[in-house]
Amino acid sequence: MDEEEAQPDSLDGWVAIRENLFGLPEPPHKLRFLVAWNAIESKFALTCHNRTLQEQAGDAERDGGEQRLSWAGLYSPQALQGIHRQLAALSPPLEPYFPELPPALTGPSGLWALLFPRCPVLEEAELEALCRRLESYLGWALEVCGRKVLLDTLFTQDQEEEDEYFENLHEFRRKALKARLTCAKEALRRVLHQHEDADKLVALLELYEEEDEAYWELVTVATGFYQYLLQPFRDMRELATLYRLEILVGFSFQGFGFSWKILQSVSINEVLNDGHKNLDFFSWGKNS
Repeated sequence: MDEEEAQPDSLDGWVAIRENLFGLPEPPHKLRFLVAWNAIESKFALTCHNRTLQEQAGDAERDGGEQRLSWAGLYSPQALQGIHRQLAALSPPLEPYFPELPPALTGPSGLWALLFPRCPVLEEAELEALCRRLESYLGWALEVCGRKVLLDTLFTQDQEEEDEYFENLHEFRRKALKARLTCAKEALRRVLHQHEDADKLVALLELYEEEDEAYWELVTVATGFYQYLLQPFRDMRELATLYRLEILVGFSFQGFGFSWKILQSVSINEVLNDGHKNLDFFSWGKNS
């Protein structure tokens, strides 16, 4: 039996996305997008200013808060097309609003573009008009996708900001097990309420079978849920026991001095106290 069959409920390699992540209302913010063509890099320079926070910058400084007011980045035409595909996948109504890029800008990319770089042959007026259309498109994207999604897609985020999208796997599993427990209770409650409507012996026998199945399902789910809650305390108790044994083995050696033994005596008392607390909690959870 391989590892996947041995642990079918393993969460290794999975990430949990927060529930209703994109459905939460966002506070109103006025964002100003500026797009310009960088001839040296042959890329679009994109800048975003949060006018709302800039107007409140004085109050934020007095309060000691630190919030980002502006973002900037360089994007190739192909990169902007890739960003548009991501946003359109999230909000399909945005699909037709991306401006059509001239063939001179969407030429070869990758290794060929690196070996044979070339500047697009476009008039300054054409580039200026294209930049204005991109600014309008970003305004539409802001309305359709929302501020947080658009900014997180356009600009690189810190690890802490990326973690806002994910939920702790242990918390996710606890919620899932608790939801299963709630469903099992409701299923048993529905079966019990059907006893009042059963007027025949055959119907009662069928209800008894359903009641047995619902009851054992509730027992199974509840056992798994509470065992999962107790697992961290079991791990702590095991760790405390191993640490205690390690210290006791150290006392059997004569090479350690008196100061070391005093220090370890204090440590072992702390370990024993913590172990007794965890054991009491474990025993209470087992009997309750």
